[in-house]
Amino acid sequence: MSSQIIILAHDLWRKGAGGAPAGLAGQADSFAYAGLDLGLAQFAATTFTGTSFTATSFRQAGWSACQFTGCSFTQCDFGGISVTGCTFVNCSFARANFDGASIGTSTFTQCHWDDISFAGGRWTDVGVLNCSGTVVHAQGLQGRSVDFTGSTFEQLEFQGANIN
Repeated sequence: MSSQIIILAHDLWRKGAGGAPAGLAGQADSFAYAGLDLGLAQFAATTFTGTSFTATSFRQAGWSACQFTGCSFTQCDFGGISVTGCTFVNCSFARANFDGASIGTSTFTQCHWDDISFAGGRWTDVGVLNCSGTVVHAQGLQGRSVDFTGSTFEQLEFQGANIN
C-alpha cells in the first residue's frame, strides 16, 4: 500500500471519518499534504524526498530512523512529537511548533528555520549543522550533546534553556 494512502487514511481516522491509524515502515514518500491531522502517527525507517506538509498536525507522533531530504514543513504542529535517529537535509521549517517535543540522536543539516518554537522540549545528541533562519524560540529547552556547528540564526530566544 502506498504511503500516501496510509497517511490519508490516518487523517480520516483522526477526524472520525473512517480510515485507520497510520504506521509507515520502510516506505518512501514525495507527495504534498495540507491540513491533515497526523497526530499519533508512527513513521519508522521511511524516506521522505521533496515531501511538503502545510498546516499539518503531528502532535504526539513518533518518528524513528526516518530520512527527510528537501522537505518543507509550513505551519505544522509537532507538539509532543518524539523524533529519534532521524536525518533532515536541506529541509525548511516555517511557523512550526515543536513545544514539548523530544528529539534524540538526530541531525538537521543545511536546514532553514523561520519562526519556530521548541519551548519545553528535550534534545539529546542533536546536530544542527550549517543551518540558518530567523526567529527561534526555545523557552525551557533542555539539551545534552547539542552541536550548532556552522549554523547562524538572526534571533535566538533561549530563555531558561539549558543546552550542553
